[in-house]
Amino acid sequence: MTDHPRGSFEFIDHTADVGIRVEAPTLEDLFETAGLAFTEVVTSAESLDCSVERRFKLEEDNIETLLVSWLQELLYLLDTEELVFSRFQVRLHDCSLEATAWGEVFDPDRHMIKTEIKAVTYHQLEVAESDQGWQAQVIFDI
Repeated sequence: MTDHPRGSFEFIDHTADVGIRVEAPTLEDLFETAGLAFTEVVTSAESLDCSVERRFKLEEDNIETLLVSWLQELLYLLDTEELVFSRFQVRLHDCSLEATAWGEVFDPDRHMIKTEIKAVTYHQLEVAESDQGWQAQVIFDI
């Protein structure tokens, strides 16, 4: 397990929303990096301890929907249990995902809230293979 996924992300401007553009050498790295980018929209991942572990199993009809479902799971745990994650290990087989995420309960005394995400959208959603690996774009409703 790596501390940081092998990929990069950047925030993209979008009217009244926030988006991420993610690049990574493998599809698994893309999902791990997207998870980290999600966290960075909400708070600083470096401020988090990895004291809580959660496992995920998801299956969808296509890889785009699987990426949205993955990020929706992270949002659901943030909304219902105030959990936020900074480390991820993702395994994919076709359009099914098995993942483990490590993080902790969000503590406003220790963690700065950057942006509150209301939803993960399908608007301008992209997942594509490139010469360098994989890239994706996701827009969050804030």
